Amino acid sequence: KKFNQWQCWSNEVIPSLIGPYLTYQYKSSSLCHQPALQNDPVECTASCHRRTLEVTRVFFQFPDLEVLNIDCCPCAPAPLQLLKFGLFACAPIAPSLAVDLHVLELVRTLFVWITPNTTAWCEALEVFLTARGYKLSTKDNLRHRFSNAYHWYSVLVTNAGDHIYEPLQ
Repeated sequence: KKFNQWQCWSNEVIPSLIGPYLTYQYKSSSLCHQPALQNDPVECTASCHRRTLEVTRVFFQFPDLEVLNIDCCPCAPAPLQLLKFGLFACAPIAPSLAVDLHVLELVRTLFVWITPNTTAWCEALEVFLTARGYKLSTKDNLRHRFSNAYHWYSVLVTNAGDHIYEPLQ
């Protein structure tokens, strides 16, 4: 299962997100502003089997949790739809957690200056949210899902940078 998920992220999802990620970066002035969200439903071009996913969103404006329902299919995959809202999915096909790009960028910057430790970060986030009345199902679940989102977001940022600088060389 892990190998299949790795292949899906590496060969399908990350390459398909580079353009939309760069567009979001441009529209948000490198995450300095919140761009106008595109609430347009993604049109399915092949009459695919659609399903609705319930995704918990961790976002930055006021650290909060919110549940989103998104309709997705192979023509409109969940990671692409979430990215259009400034969120990054924890899984390539059926994510249950999406993290605000601002939060991921904060963690990426933090981990440049201190030893990367997603376990400590997730523990602190859970304590912070619990003190404000939010409850997550389990610590390990948050740690695992957040770590996945953080890892693959970092891969996307690296690949997007390569995509920009490769033609210049």
